[in-house]
Amino acid sequence: MASDQATEPEPEPTEDSKGRPFMSMADVESHNTQEDVWMVIHDKVYNVTKYLDDHPGGEEVLMDRAGQNATEDFEDVGHSRDARKQLDKFEVGELAPSERVGSTSKGGGGGSGEGGGAMPLILVSVLVAVVGAAYFYYSQETAAASAAAA
Repeated sequence: MASDQATEPEPEPTEDSKGRPFMSMADVESHNTQEDVWMVIHDKVYNVTKYLDDHPGGEEVLMDRAGQNATEDFEDVGHSRDARKQLDKFEVGELAPSERVGSTSKGGGGGSGEGGGAMPLILVSVLVAVVGAAYFYYSQETAAASAAAA
C-alpha cells in the first residue's frame, strides 16, 4: 500500500561545501571600498583586497566590479588557467543557491553557459583573414585576365 504522506521539499542548505555559511549578494555588496573589495565569480565570493596592487589589469578593473557579480567580465577577458587557480586563495565563501543566476560551471573550455572569452575575437579575425585572402585572390585573377585580354 502506498503512503499517503506528501514528500516535503528538502530545506535549502545553509552552508557551502567547506562548511561556511552561504553569503547573500547583500553581503557582497557591502564590501565595495578600496580597503575591502569582494566580488562574485561563478557563484563563489572572493576577497580581492590584497590583490588590488598586483592585478595585471590594474586596480581600477577590480574596483569597477567591487561588491558585484563579476563573472561575465572575468570570462570576457579570457583569463588563463593560472589566473583561475589564483582565485582559490582569495575565496571567502559561496553565494546562496537562491541568489545564483545562470550557469555555475567553471570557465575554461568555452563551453555553453559561460562567457566566450577570446573565442569570438579569434573567430572574427579568422573570418576577416579568409575574406581578405579571397578578395586578394579574386583581384589577382581579374588583373591577370585583364592583362591577357590586352
